[in-house]
This record gives sequence, C-alpha cells and structure tokens, in this order.
Amino acid sequence: MADLPNNPHILRSWHEWEIDGRERRLILVVETDIEMRPEMDGFDARLMDEVREAAIGEMRDSPNAIHLIRIVPAQ
Repeated sequence: MADLPNNPHILRSWHEWEIDGRERRLILVVETDIEMRPEMDGFDARLMDEVREAAIGEMRDSPNAIHLIRIVPAQ
C-alpha cells in the first residue's frame, strides 16, 4: 500500500467484501486517529483531506478493483 504507510494519521487498512446477491464490491477500509467530525474541537479539514487523498492513491495503485473507500476512526 504505497500512500497509506506514508501518512502518519493512518493507523492501518484492510479490505472488506460487500456482497449483495451476485454483486460484490471490494471496499478499502482506512483507520485514522484524526477527529472526523467537523463540529468537534480538533477537527482539521486539511488532515482529513490528506487521509482521503492517500486512500484514493491506494485505490488507484491497487491491482484489484476497489469500489469504495471507508474511512473509520481508531477504536
């Protein structure tokens, strides 16, 4: 995952499958430690954009067809 390890706010990532009948979609899930809720103190739109751009870069570089990106907060 080329772009993801270079972003210090991405803790880990993985792939999930979403299956609906015969349809299936590959989802790239990205876990981040930044505040994702704009209404909360500590939210930084620039950092959120960096995480999003890194995930999009990984989607483009992947040999598999990734259909969706899901960015989730650290647990």
